[in-house]
Parts: sequence; structure tokens; C-alpha cells
Amino acid sequence: MSDSAGGCVEPRTVVTEAGVEALARGICFKTGPPRRLGVEVEWLVHELRDPRLSVSPERLEAAYAALRTVTLRSALTVEPGGQLELSSPPAASLMECVRTVSADLDAVRAVLREDGLVLAGLGHDPWRTPRRFLRQPRYDAMEACLDRTGPAGRAMMRASASVQVCVDAGYEEPGPLGHVRRWWLAHHLGAVLVAVF
Repeated sequence: MSDSAGGCVEPRTVVTEAGVEALARGICFKTGPPRRLGVEVEWLVHELRDPRLSVSPERLEAAYAALRTVTLRSALTVEPGGQLELSSPPAASLMECVRTVSADLDAVRAVLREDGLVLAGLGHDPWRTPRRFLRQPRYDAMEACLDRTGPAGRAMMRASASVQVCVDAGYEEPGPLGHVRRWWLAHHLGAVLVAVF
């Protein structure tokens, strides 16, 4: 990939539609019985004493350094605005996934509490849009592209958090466990989930 003058990324070679479809099918739609699921949970990090106060990048870095010493089953990552993300390992059941992430969240909350910080389960920070915490080329390019349509992209990158549920695609054939039916159902449930939150 190479950067254009506008800061957006442009492909070096042309990819055919058939090539993209084959790649997506091989990576995203491996079919078979739906057995595993996982979750990615993102959290805003606030001051325990007053969530309206800004958390400095230095405090966040110190807290995240302390968290990297804790044994977790989930992968711990940080988003561009300093949001914390836990990505569970693939689980054989919903309850296994919930137990794993709950235990990891308990450990994370305990470490953050020692630093006077707390996880906030909000979709968007209601008080401020933090400064960028991560400086990486992919986030620089993403921000430059998003800036072309206004400030909402920066707010999403820096001040939002979400929950992403990861499920197996399902069987190749039709039926309730077929990937076509599961994909259709996920699209229809999306509107319901957005309305709930």
C-alpha cells in the first residue's frame, strides 16, 4: 500500500472482484458446523473520582503497562483514543465465553482501580472527545480519510466503544444452521440491537 497526497491509502495493484470474493470466502466464510463463538468488548477509561475529567496519555500508558503484567485469557489491546479492548479466545459455549471475559474484566478493573481509573460501559463518551492516544500509520490514514467528511470520524475513533460478537459461519447447505440463513438473521438482528442500545 502507498499513501496518496490526501493521506488515504491506495492499492498498488488491481484486484478483481472474483479474487476478492475468493479471499473473503476462504477467510471469513469457512463453512462447517457452528461450534465456536467469541466477543470483543471495548471500554472507555475514565477517572474514578470524576468521569468528566480527562485522563492524561501518561496515566493511560502507566495503567496499560500495569495491565500487561496481568495474566488474562483474552487479548488486551488499545484503540486510537485510549479505549481498552478485550478479545476473548474462541469458546465452545456462550457460558464459557461469558466466564472467561468476566474473569478478565474483574482482573482489569482491579488494576485500573488501583490507579484511580474505571471502565465505562458507554457507547460514546458523553463529556469529551479525547486526544489521539495511539500514533500508528494505519490510524493516521484512517483519520485523514474520515476528516474529509467532517468531525464525526474522529469522535468515533477516539470516543466510542462497542461490543462485537464473533460466530462461526455455519454449514454450506441451506437450513437454520446454513451460513446464508445465519448471515440473513445477523443483518435483521442488527437493527434490533442498535435500537436496544
